[in-house]
Amino acid sequence: MHPVLIDFSFLNIGWIFTWFFDLLGREPPGAFKLHTYGLMIAIGFLVGTQLGAREARRVDLDGKGRFDQFILDLTFWILLVSMAGARLLFIIVEWDTVYSRDPLKMFKIWEGGFVFYGGFLAALIFSVAYSRAHGRNFFLVADTLIPSVALGHFFGRLGCVAAGCCWGVEVDPDFPLAIQYPAGAQAHASMVGAGVIGHSAAFTPHVHPVQLYEAFGELSLFFILIFTRTIKRFHGQVLLTYLFLYPILRTSLEFIRGDKARGEYLIFGAKVSTSQIISILVATAAVTLLVTLVRRRKAAAAPTAQTAPA
Repeated sequence: MHPVLIDFSFLNIGWIFTWFFDLLGREPPGAFKLHTYGLMIAIGFLVGTQLGAREARRVDLDGKGRFDQFILDLTFWILLVSMAGARLLFIIVEWDTVYSRDPLKMFKIWEGGFVFYGGFLAALIFSVAYSRAHGRNFFLVADTLIPSVALGHFFGRLGCVAAGCCWGVEVDPDFPLAIQYPAGAQAHASMVGAGVIGHSAAFTPHVHPVQLYEAFGELSLFFILIFTRTIKRFHGQVLLTYLFLYPILRTSLEFIRGDKARGEYLIFGAKVSTSQIISILVATAAVTLLVTLVRRRKAAAAPTAQTAPA
């Protein structure tokens, strides 16, 4: 038997409310659908926020609980800014093929269409400005929150599996991890539109579960970042670790991504995606910033060493 991804793009949780209202002796309002993708995003955000606040309490500099409240306030704005940034980058990438023909589709966010890098970079820029405006050390703030980003992304990619987005390239049916998507999933609809399969096809061809690869890559990265935070030498080291390692993970997996809603460009005879280009720029910036911070740290320590008593 080959693995087949059944249709669980939503969870019918009406029975929970039926049971609850039975306890109250009232008529339940009925069942409704809770989309798994949104559920996973919500779980990732809530868990990440609480982990960030917990770490903020541990490293609270003034001992008055203000840093954890700052983190909670910041994460609320990060949620809004990152969603807007992720949507904006998707619109830019897909403008010629989708939104130039029907601009109103830009506002139909329930149909999907987000790019992680767009949200991450928007949140990063906003966090720098927000931290400065409140007199906070941005690198300390980033080290506090960046493991939560990796963990939240882990949950988000699990949501992608359920929604049928960000799927992988076609693979041999005998491949042990191969999955298929049923009619109604985003992958199925996209393949029908591209002429890969017919409207009557019950399932897509077998594909790589790229979302799961990235999900567990992110989970591994989360633990690496937690460890790095315990041994770091300077603020910003955890952030730079993420900015260097995640692009490697993302660039590698882009080679087996099967969805085309991420842009493809021919550079020096090789096809690269939007995310691969951004990954190269992010990793380069991380290395450059690391060298700069290390030099500053050495320069700051030099006068102390020179004035130390013999």
